[in-house]
Amino acid sequence: MLSRAKPAQPQQTAGMTYLDKGSLITGNLSTNGHLRLDGAIKGNVSVKGTLEVSTGASIEGEVLEVESLLLHGSVKANVNARGKITISKTGRLIGDVKATSLDIETGAVFSGRSEMNAAAISSQIDPSRGIPEAEAKKAAGKA
Repeated sequence: MLSRAKPAQPQQTAGMTYLDKGSLITGNLSTNGHLRLDGAIKGNVSVKGTLEVSTGASIEGEVLEVESLLLHGSVKANVNARGKITISKTGRLIGDVKATSLDIETGAVFSGRSEMNAAAISSQIDPSRGIPEAEAKKAAGKA
């Protein structure tokens, strides 16, 4: 007996939001996909994907929540990233950051405190490297 192939289900892909140079948003912004900013935002921002802030672009708010951040422009906010924050040589970040990793190029400006997420610490501890379990738990804040 022949069977019919099931129709392909559309793939769920993260969309891309683009705010052009000269754009200004005053208020909070939330997006489920990625965001490339060439304009300015005055308010809190939540991005479920990667946020790229281009040279000349800016964000000024209290909180910026992202999956990852690629910063060439200016951010004045506390940043919570589930992934990596990269500040390029033209980037300027004023505020505290929490991330799994922070990469700051020579020439970049960063003024604030940085903290590696406890979940990221525990996932990066490799028992094969000889770190005692008690020390590993303490580093992950579980002691």
